[in-house]
Amino acid sequence: MNDKGFAINTRNNMISAIVRGNRFSLLTAYSLTVGGYFAAQIYPLVTGFAINGVLQKNYVAILWLCVCHFIMVGLEVSAKMMDTRVFTRIHTAFASDAVAEAHRRGHPPSLIAGRATLLREYVTFLERDVPAALLSIISLGVAIVTLFWLDPTIGAVCLLLLVPSTLINARLARVSQSLNEGLNDRLEKEVGLLQTDAPNRVRRHFQALAMWRIKLSDLEAKSYGFLELFVIALFGVALWRVALQDVVEAGTIYAIFAYIWRFVTSMDQVPQIVQQIAKLADINRRLKV
Repeated sequence: MNDKGFAINTRNNMISAIVRGNRFSLLTAYSLTVGGYFAAQIYPLVTGFAINGVLQKNYVAILWLCVCHFIMVGLEVSAKMMDTRVFTRIHTAFASDAVAEAHRRGHPPSLIAGRATLLREYVTFLERDVPAALLSIISLGVAIVTLFWLDPTIGAVCLLLLVPSTLINARLARVSQSLNEGLNDRLEKEVGLLQTDAPNRVRRHFQALAMWRIKLSDLEAKSYGFLELFVIALFGVALWRVALQDVVEAGTIYAIFAYIWRFVTSMDQVPQIVQQIAKLADINRRLKV
């Protein structure tokens, strides 16, 4: 098994098979991505130092801000260029091997075509959702550590918010799994259905797809909305803490609220990642059959 391809082994997890077959490429792509994320995460803190420096007539701080920005942009551009090359190559190898394996097992063409569409979700997960998960983890970690340093009370409140977030997303994962099963049932049979001359059946099919997608969207929206109730409390605590300070530098206030926004944005991304994992779990189950 080399870096450019891999054999499909339906007895194992598909994500693991892809990762094992493309270790070096994925490590390079994710390293650039993580480097860009870390540079972006310290940017608000460096900006806060620059603001305080300018107010104190210390313009050297602006130089550090420019250096941080240059490093961040360089890493992000490199990561984007690498991602396109790595993941298009992975999809080509993965889909080709999976379709060949399906033919060997004697699956009908309509089922093969339906599953080939679902296979794209694996590559999408690695290309979009894994970096999003890494960003969330890095953002949450950097934000909490920095807020503890700037104001321990605000940092503690952020840490406590992880408890309801974990509970809400655990429920989201359980419900999403059953909803994705219904959606994927429809998608898997779509090609065969579209080959028939049955307008009413086709209409019912697309109406059913819409129903499953609406249910998934509503579930994610409700989870997001419930989490935002806790976010309101976080901002209330932050404003209260700032108001208690006798002297607070403008750059420090900016950094506090910038990192609160980073923390909140990271939490908002988690429901989407949870839903995608639930979807892949169902697809993986189908490919083992």
